[in-house]
Amino acid sequence: MSDPLAVWLGETFHHPPADLAGFARALTHGSQAADNYERLEFLGDRVLGLAMAEWLYELFPDEPEGGLSKRLNALVTGHVCADVARHIGVQAHLRLGKQARDDGASDSDNVLGDVMEALIGARYLDGGYGPARDFVRSAWGDR
Repeated sequence: MSDPLAVWLGETFHHPPADLAGFARALTHGSQAADNYERLEFLGDRVLGLAMAEWLYELFPDEPEGGLSKRLNALVTGHVCADVARHIGVQAHLRLGKQARDDGASDSDNVLGDVMEALIGARYLDGGYGPARDFVRSAWGDR
């Protein structure tokens, strides 16, 4: 596996990707190509929400619904997703058009947060719910 993207994905997700194209799409901004991260972001947002809800339900067995909701909402914000994206090195792999690059999209919480959700969606499609959940727990573990 000499492709730098494949190597990074294998290290980040603890498993080499079966479908590199899906992950490449997750890293592609709309300014770069029509086949971009938006649909994967939609899916990844739902996978992240489920994985986080399940985890909080396990971690806080006596917490009422309102408390669990507050915890969930604090952990799945765009800002937190962008922070996770920065931590795992997403910026080096973003595919941006020139204007988006010039406008600072590689450091935008909105773009990085969306891409993080898209990567979760790609991981879900590549390996199923279990590996996607495991990644979320690993990447969000200290939060």
